[in-house]
Amino acid sequence: MKNKFNIIKITKLNNYFINQFNKIPTLKKTIINKLNKLIKLIKLTTLTKISNFNKSVITFIRLSFTYLLYLINNFNKSVITFIGFLFSYLFYLFNLFNIIKITKLNNYFINQFNKIPTLKKTIINKLNKLTKLTTLTKISNFNKSVIIFISLLFSYVFYLSIPSLYDNGGIQKDFTNKILNEFKINISISSDISYSILPSPHFVVKNAKIFNDDLDKPKEISQIKKLDIYVSQKNLFDQDNLNITKIIIQDANFSVQKNDFKFFDNFLQKKFSKKKITIKNSNVFYKDSKEQIISIFPISKINIFYNEKKLINEFISVGQIFNIPFKLNWSKNFEMDSKSTTLLKFKKLNIEMLNESSTKNNNYYLKNNFNIGNFNLDTEFKLKDKLMDFSSIETRLVNNNINYKGQIYFEPFNFKLDVNLYKIDFKRFFDSLDFFKELLKLDILYSQNLSSKITLSSKNLINNKLFDNSKILFNVASGKINFDNSYLHNKKIGKLILSSSNIGLADGELIFSGNLVFNIYNQKEFYRIFQIPKTNRKPLKKVFLELEANLFSNEVFINNFKINSLQSNLNKEEKIILEKYDFNKNNKIQNWIDLKNFIKKIFAFHEG
Repeated sequence: MKNKFNIIKITKLNNYFINQFNKIPTLKKTIINKLNKLIKLIKLTTLTKISNFNKSVITFIRLSFTYLLYLINNFNKSVITFIGFLFSYLFYLFNLFNIIKITKLNNYFINQFNKIPTLKKTIINKLNKLTKLTTLTKISNFNKSVIIFISLLFSYVFYLSIPSLYDNGGIQKDFTNKILNEFKINISISSDISYSILPSPHFVVKNAKIFNDDLDKPKEISQIKKLDIYVSQKNLFDQDNLNITKIIIQDANFSVQKNDFKFFDNFLQKKFSKKKITIKNSNVFYKDSKEQIISIFPISKINIFYNEKKLINEFISVGQIFNIPFKLNWSKNFEMDSKSTTLLKFKKLNIEMLNESSTKNNNYYLKNNFNIGNFNLDTEFKLKDKLMDFSSIETRLVNNNINYKGQIYFEPFNFKLDVNLYKIDFKRFFDSLDFFKELLKLDILYSQNLSSKITLSSKNLINNKLFDNSKILFNVASGKINFDNSYLHNKKIGKLILSSSNIGLADGELIFSGNLVFNIYNQKEFYRIFQIPKTNRKPLKKVFLELEANLFSNEVFINNFKINSLQSNLNKEEKIILEKYDFNKNNKIQNWIDLKNFIKKIFAFHEG
């Protein structure tokens, strides 16, 4: 009678579990939480008291689940493969041992209970208590949906891990051919290849190289420290039919010379792959024909791909030019006469450039819109061989007219620019020199390989009481900058000419020095403008000044002042005046009135 009662009780318990499985169709908690709960359940004092009933089996189960948790949290390639085979085998057994097998297992346990009357009674009492405490409800949450989820999860992980078993030699050859055919890149891949499933399946290649398209004498264009090749998750069983989805080039050095421009131009003229090429944390080294580095351009990120919606090639880049951050968006439209559009932004300098280009009869033509602050310039360019000519197109500024033309020679590099402004606001010009000061900080201007000459002319100077017109020359040669032969002109008085000038950085300060010669046409007009008393007027032909200025602090020092002849010497009073203006901050020349007072004091003590 008692045995029959026990059989009925455990049968009900078994049916209870089955009913609970059927009631919970979805997974409510994660796998790891379920395994933790199962471990805690096994640790309950109820089961630990079954010391005589196969205690070693219970201990083994608890340790097995603990180790399973460890594997889930610390899986690697080999563990994933092992778990895949393990669970495939476990679920085969699960399907094989059906409810009939479970019933036989229950009968085995019942027989064991009957052999141990005291233990049997204790277990039944404990089970009754656990039922009342909803312990069984907690166990029921580990249901069929958990088992199905685990099966699918580890089958999926195992599937993703299949490429780790591929032959590296075959992968190396296959990727080289596919990158050439699909991305138009002649690449050499090393045998140092590894595989990872995170963040998505991809192969990692170390030490790859890119070559140009010269089949007879391929030239190395780039050295790549790390190349990530991402593949589609479809059909990972077939190594020969892997589908590349994108490639990422990292820590690469690109070496570019003038004769490489044709290779890059050919690459840009072809339709890109719709699969993205990304370049990260790399550098472009521009070199001359002797392999000497002229400039280095750091690259933060470049994306290259064909936009199927817009039917255009896109080249999007973020990097630096001469240590100035930039953003570049380039596109080529294959539906509109193959025109290319380039948008370049220098946020730090408030500069934005928009280019539209095309090629005709082996000549490259470009229209450029250049914005800097309130200035808006439109320019036409023509490039042939090593020479680029450019000129303005009916460009106007706010309340002003401007025209300019220039030339750029690429080897050796030389830049010429002539700018004519209808008028220059003298005061605003000097008040807006911050941009010019920022440019003078650039190391590239002091390069031995840079040569340039920029001329700024204007026939009308406004907000200036002394000069009518001007010409300012900015010369860069052999690492030095000067403004020699620049002048300010007054038709009634004379011309102020700058010579022996120099500008450069010294101890973090931007220092200018130079000699000024004021050739006097009309001394009477000169004395009138500076309000020199008639008693202090002497015959006047030239005035010589030696200046030094700190352009960052706006401090001006007059090192020498001579009248009519460089051989003349300053008297004691004149030297005292110069010293006061050099060392006394209250006597700085900051405006027209300060300059006029300085000249009056000099002539008051000049002996002639």
